Amino acid sequence: MISQRFSTEKGLTLKSGHKAALTLLLFVAGFMVLPELFAAKIEFDIFPATTTFNVERLNPEGGAVDLESSQQTSASEVPNPNVTPVPGFISTIAAEFPHIFTLPKSSQPVSSVPNATIPEVMRPPFSETALEGKGEKELVALRDGQVTLKILLSTYTDASMEAHLYEADGSEVWFKGSSLLSWHRLDDKTYTPLQFKGTADPSSMQLAKAGDYSPKDDLSYSFDIKEGQKLVIKTSGNAESKSYIKVSGSAF
Repeated sequence: MISQRFSTEKGLTLKSGHKAALTLLLFVAGFMVLPELFAAKIEFDIFPATTTFNVERLNPEGGAVDLESSQQTSASEVPNPNVTPVPGFISTIAAEFPHIFTLPKSSQPVSSVPNATIPEVMRPPFSETALEGKGEKELVALRDGQVTLKILLSTYTDASMEAHLYEADGSEVWFKGSSLLSWHRLDDKTYTPLQFKGTADPSSMQLAKAGDYSPKDDLSYSFDIKEGQKLVIKTSGNAESKSYIKVSGSAF
């Protein structure tokens, strides 16, 4: 009775051993199919046998990647792609209203000056302003540059035009003891030339007829100005409404 039970238990043990060995054999065979991907070794001990096999290791020593077995792939181009043509009505709109498909000027840079201030950005790089008739106007230079004054003083009686240049601290810049520009006419006939930088300009007057001088209408004078300096222009007296002082340049 004891012998029979021993035989049965032994038979069960043998069957279990065969099943374990068969499972282990299939497990190892599956991993041996891809030997190039395995780097780490793991041992399995299933009684009565012990075996060792390789598995993939994601972090190789030194951080080096085997590019031959691991490559970055890129998408291939689609052969003979079908590009949908632009609808006809879109082409018509673009031809008749091209501004719809262009950037507005407000989105484009106004000034290319690095670290530009708000006044520099808001003003164009070249500006022009005019004082027509009688009055006074002040302009402060935003940058170093050249200024051009165009002048016409038309009058029948006493009238004057002036241009004064001031430093940033308020002191006036003098030229040979005189202001930047001055023109004083007593009437419509007397020879009274304009004075620029302390020197009279005889070409500012022209002889219309004997004893009758008139101002030229194409007078232009240029000078350099520095950032922060102020230009003040004035017209006073009985100057006619067509009289003017035009200021232009890159400094304002």
